[in-house]
Amino acid sequence: MNSTRNGAKLWIVLGRPVRLPSALIAVEVLRDQFPGGCHLLREESQWWNRAQWQPYQRYFAGVHSFPRVKTCRGLIDLPRLYRESAERKRAVAALPVNPETDALLCLASVLGLGNVAASAHHDVYKILGISKSGYEGLMRQPDRMRFRFTTSGWLQNRVVEPLAGLERTLHFKPRINPGGDGVRLIRLQKDPDAVYDTVVILSNSGRELPAGADERKIAARFPSMAELQKFSTTDSTSNGQDRHRRVIFFGTPFLLIHNLSPEVYVDHLNRCLDYLRTHYGANCDLIYRPHPIETGEAERLDLKGFRIENDREVAELHFLRHFAEIEAVYSVSSTVSRAALNNGLNAYSLWRCFPFPETSAKFFEKVMGDVPPEFDIRDLTQPPVAYQASRKPDPNTRSFGEALKIAAEMREPISAI
Repeated sequence: MNSTRNGAKLWIVLGRPVRLPSALIAVEVLRDQFPGGCHLLREESQWWNRAQWQPYQRYFAGVHSFPRVKTCRGLIDLPRLYRESAERKRAVAALPVNPETDALLCLASVLGLGNVAASAHHDVYKILGISKSGYEGLMRQPDRMRFRFTTSGWLQNRVVEPLAGLERTLHFKPRINPGGDGVRLIRLQKDPDAVYDTVVILSNSGRELPAGADERKIAARFPSMAELQKFSTTDSTSNGQDRHRRVIFFGTPFLLIHNLSPEVYVDHLNRCLDYLRTHYGANCDLIYRPHPIETGEAERLDLKGFRIENDREVAELHFLRHFAEIEAVYSVSSTVSRAALNNGLNAYSLWRCFPFPETSAKFFEKVMGDVPPEFDIRDLTQPPVAYQASRKPDPNTRSFGEALKIAAEMREPISAI
């Protein structure tokens, strides 16, 4: 099928604005294959309300917004859940999607609006872009001996989704809750391969694929703002002129997450803040961005010389708007540091300077994945090393944009399910 046929359109589905930079990369690299334009489908939520995303609307042929549907807790709320789910599907189905020429690109979230779009336009060619860990999460086996439906999950799976014509989802929780993150099992009832024609698998290395992957799985590096040169220059707020460079520290809700006592955490974090003052304070603006669920953490810290920015904007959009002026990004153990790394910024984590227990340390190592040695600050007596200028991607791996081009060229729709 010729994807450059006149009028072919690309429909890009986002849940939260955190994926907007990835959508812009898709527009940049696929616009020639879709002369009918690239359209953005977004789900209305508080995350979009906090994001300064409006300046980027002009890069899309159209932006289509749909209400978020809240789950229900019981039978009384069931009619509302069905009504809103069915109405949203009808609205998405009314989009002028041509299954003969168009393509649907879902970025990360296959639930919510992603599920609605895939269900409403079953015959259009579909591409899923997702991390390897995210893909593996969608493949977790729903062992009924260990898991059971949540109340709202059972109502969605058995009543609402079949009646509304949606792909059915599984929302399970453990029969015995061990505590901690990731204990719930949330996925499509079908494997993603049964819904999406092609899957772009993203990783730090750009080499990782799930076991048994076929030619419809394309390995790629995580999206990078280095793939959006125009946004890192013409669209950045400062263009590097008449402003100090920015050094950003992203906070952690250490009063809620107790892998160390707050007193110990504060003591070590203040040493890290001194480290930033020492190495950047004379020439850079020091900025503290609290975690969205922080309460009184900032009040316990020595933030002398730092400016607190509490707008709660998602990190990826903040990077997009300020890319040209960011000198460095720091956190203790947040994946925001890894996101900054993947986006071509000098990023660092400080967790190795804290006396975390072994279980926490192993978790942080797994979460950060394959990172450059300079990324991990291990010794506060040694200055940080700016490494991105000399860091070159492996020529034997693909960028996100290159993988999308290949996926768009593989437009042979799967047989009817």
